[in-house]
Amino acid sequence: MSMWKYILASTLLVIGIVEMVLAFHGDLREALMQASPLRLKQAESSAFLLAGISALLMGIGILFW
Repeated sequence: MSMWKYILASTLLVIGIVEMVLAFHGDLREALMQASPLRLKQAESSAFLLAGISALLMGIGILFW
């Protein structure tokens, strides 16, 4: 059981880091979002930042739970 906890926590931490990188690098985010069928211009950066912070906090929470 504890192995799954570490796998889930590390996966969430990696997802959070990737989303925060996408939130701060506009060119990389723009290249990724060109293939996306759903585009929200105003919410792109803040949505990635919020999702990244949320995934990081969940990963840290699961790791120390």
